[in-house]
Amino acid sequence: MMGGHRALCFQFSCKKCCLFFLIIIIFFVLVIASLSLIIIFVFKPRRPIFSFETMNIASYKFDVSDSSTVFLSLVAYVTLISHNPNRVGIRYDFSRLKILDHGVAVGMLRIPEFYQPARSHNVSIRIDILFQRLDISTIMSGGQTRNFPIKVLGDIGVHLWVLHIKLPKIKVGFRFLKSRVLVFSRNTLFIKRVLF
Repeated sequence: MMGGHRALCFQFSCKKCCLFFLIIIIFFVLVIASLSLIIIFVFKPRRPIFSFETMNIASYKFDVSDSSTVFLSLVAYVTLISHNPNRVGIRYDFSRLKILDHGVAVGMLRIPEFYQPARSHNVSIRIDILFQRLDISTIMSGGQTRNFPIKVLGDIGVHLWVLHIKLPKIKVGFRFLKSRVLVFSRNTLFIKRVLF
């Protein structure tokens, strides 16, 4: 009789424990959902805007292979101006993004860690661009004088700052798929237009 009573007590306490954990999980889900709704409806998040300001070419090198293919290696610095129309500050982690040409990695973008204050309009960011052995034969021969399609892929870590409180990091996937970047005219390299 005592063994049956102990088994019944154990079974009852196990049910209480499972119910308690279920209530805690439901409570945390409701808290996270309510915080998300507050951020969405009160702060009304919008995408930050980045505008192109300047580009400086630090060094470049042309290599010609046996098959008359011309490769360009380039180190450049691009200055972007960022505008944050949101009511929250945004901190971006240091990131490296791959530059792909027809699925092959040809370069890299290095984005420094920087902070965009809430409702800021003039944060300047210097981004390093590195190209290693980019095949430019088709561009120089006239096959692609108008468009030079580049794909930039990677992840950027983002922290939101609400009332001087740093929220947990969010990973944002970055895809830059369509561009008109390089135009060759009389042996001069110009940047025509960059679409984000």
